[in-house]
Amino acid sequence: MVKLVNISKKISVLSLLFLLSSSLYAQKKKEIKPKKFVSTVHMSGSSDFVYFALSEKSKTTVELVGPGKLTVYNRVRLEDNKRVSQPYYLKYTLDKKKVSTKKIGPKAVSKKIFYKSKKLVGKPSKADKEIINIPPGKHTISFYKYKTKQKAHVRFEYLQTEKQQWQELVGSDLKKVTLQYLATKKKNSYARINSNEVFRFSTTEDNTKVRVYLRADFTYKMHTDNVIRLVLKSGSGTKTYKLTCKKSKKVENLTDRKLIPGKLEKIYIDIPLKKGNNQYELFLKDDEKTALVRVFVNKPKEEVSLKTASK
Repeated sequence: MVKLVNISKKISVLSLLFLLSSSLYAQKKKEIKPKKFVSTVHMSGSSDFVYFALSEKSKTTVELVGPGKLTVYNRVRLEDNKRVSQPYYLKYTLDKKKVSTKKIGPKAVSKKIFYKSKKLVGKPSKADKEIINIPPGKHTISFYKYKTKQKAHVRFEYLQTEKQQWQELVGSDLKKVTLQYLATKKKNSYARINSNEVFRFSTTEDNTKVRVYLRADFTYKMHTDNVIRLVLKSGSGTKTYKLTCKKSKKVENLTDRKLIPGKLEKIYIDIPLKKGNNQYELFLKDDEKTALVRVFVNKPKEEVSLKTASK
């Protein structure tokens, strides 16, 4: 009997160690190889690294599933006995829509990293490290160099963080519109907003993110993209999000048959951490436009873990 107890204790300890090691492994940064790139450069130091060339015109593209943190290591090839690189910009686009830039400052020549090929003239600079927050969902990010003729190279590491849990909010005073997927017949309820019809909601200090599902309204006479300007207002502060929307061929509007829903647009918004409840308003900037929305706030991690433990 004592032996059985000891064995069960050993199994429990081993199980716990396995779970801990699995958790640590899941949180470890992973080297990411781009789906599309111009060329590669092999470098060596304490370890061997593969860097990918940046171009002003041709893209270097990675595909990721968020949420997570993408670390971009930047190095410049220093030629003609130059000891320090010139400043330049790392330009990147998220999902072919949002364009961002990060200024890469001057870096001295590295004394620890070398090119593996002796045919390459020059030496690599020290690495500049940039961290990019990746929102939840599947994303494509394309990278370019900007405002430089220097030969610039990058490599990527990605740390995927814990999947976010969401709680949907209800705009009780807004018109409800039912949409249905043509293939699966699955139905979803949306609220219609415009410049006057406002989706109002509140958050607590435990909420840090808002997720908005938006579908633009199209008439049958509209044959071009529908540009929507979505406004989030909190007190005197406002943020505007410009979205270029297209018609959906997978969803139909069961409530208003004369209107065609747009393709689903997902917007992730970081909200300030403030004590107490915070009031927000979500509406459209243009008078003649209408759109359908679903709004979610993130669940606090403590609440999620408690619910998981109670199952």
